[in-house]
Amino acid sequence: MKDKAIEYLSRDKLYHIDMLESLYRGIGELMYADEHGAAVLNSGYTYMISAQNEETLEKICAGIKRPLVIEMHQAQFVPWLQAKYAYRHTMESLQCAYLSKERLDEKLTEGVRLRELSSEHLKFVLENYDHLSDEKYLAERIEAGIIGAFIGNELAGFVGTHDEGTMGILQVLPEFRRRGIAYSLEAAMINRQLALGYVPHAHIVTTNEASIKLQKKLGLSFADKTVTWLYDE
Repeated sequence: MKDKAIEYLSRDKLYHIDMLESLYRGIGELMYADEHGAAVLNSGYTYMISAQNEETLEKICAGIKRPLVIEMHQAQFVPWLQAKYAYRHTMESLQCAYLSKERLDEKLTEGVRLRELSSEHLKFVLENYDHLSDEKYLAERIEAGIIGAFIGNELAGFVGTHDEGTMGILQVLPEFRRRGIAYSLEAAMINRQLALGYVPHAHIVTTNEASIKLQKKLGLSFADKTVTWLYDE
């Protein structure tokens, strides 16, 4: 079944890089695959789904009661999923990936040092990350590897990866912005992923123009179609 999944997903590799990397890295569990679609379960609660037609989507969802999160690759099927599962929220994202094998220049601003965060920084990350306040999840992400940018002994920003493998958790404190720190942080994360043999990739909310601009500056390529997240909390 894995060969079928890779064959299907590789027809549009950039659009499915999240699912492919999840399988390559051993993060996700392949739940369904045929010539018309595939589904991967990440961390026991997020279903990544791609389907060419409604019949395939029905087959994929036949054995799924109601996942905590669904990431749907074809926007036209989001109403179908909403009718079936009635999620409270949806979020549309762009998929992008760094397809080069060349390491990036991290372009550190004078006085900035990058180093790994530890559990002692959890409170700081919780208080300063704008998009999530789940202590257990962020503790796990620190354990997986979050890079911090320090000016002296002061933590100015950080970047990590989400549990499905995408780069994210990128935050630079307001007083340290416009110094190139976000670029340095994500360049460092890209270099780390390259060293592990991974394809660095990210999901960017379609309205986040600053992040879209940053990804392009870093040399990431964007898929020409969006993905949609469906969730309650």
